Amino acid sequence: MTTMATVILPSRFDYGYHKDFQRQCTEHIENAAVSGVIFDFSRVEYVDSAALGMMLMWQRRATAANKKMSIKGAKGATAQILEMANMQRIFEFI
Repeated sequence: MTTMATVILPSRFDYGYHKDFQRQCTEHIENAAVSGVIFDFSRVEYVDSAALGMMLMWQRRATAANKKMSIKGAKGATAQILEMANMQRIFEFI
């Protein structure tokens, strides 16, 4: 059985959220029972380049740990920003 953990992102996903984001990602990636992490964008209204960079850093760490990372719930301007950044080439959108 595979278990996907979910990181529910805040309405403003920027550098100010990095400590909590890092804590959650570390916890999930180090947990042997977790096969991957879903970034839940359903509440996100604002995302900046620092947040995109944090996502890419954790994607590399997840890959090294043989974990999968996915994005769900992105909409509106947030979905457009993720698309412009070609995140669909790096993350599975579910």
